[in-house]
Amino acid sequence: MEDGFRIKLPERFDFSYHKIFYEHTANALKQTAHQEIIADFSQVEYLDSSALGMLVMLQKKCSEANKKVVVVNASGTPYDILEVANMGKIVEIR
Repeated sequence: MEDGFRIKLPERFDFSYHKIFYEHTANALKQTAHQEIIADFSQVEYLDSSALGMLVMLQKKCSEANKKVVVVNASGTPYDILEVANMGKIVEIR
């Protein structure tokens, strides 16, 4: 069993997903049993700058709550975008 609250992201992780993303993350931040919020990229084929912004904002909120953000299952172009944006300096990428 993992020590994190998993958020399975959609195929298109962009601004159209922000409301749902913030609902999921607000719920995750309330979970005291979990120290990690896991952003599961297994279905993500596209992400834009707003998606990167959502991850940065989540990291800031997690930092305040003594939690961390972990990105898992990123591959292909989404992984390349995370790397080019130096997101590995902000969130853990596994």
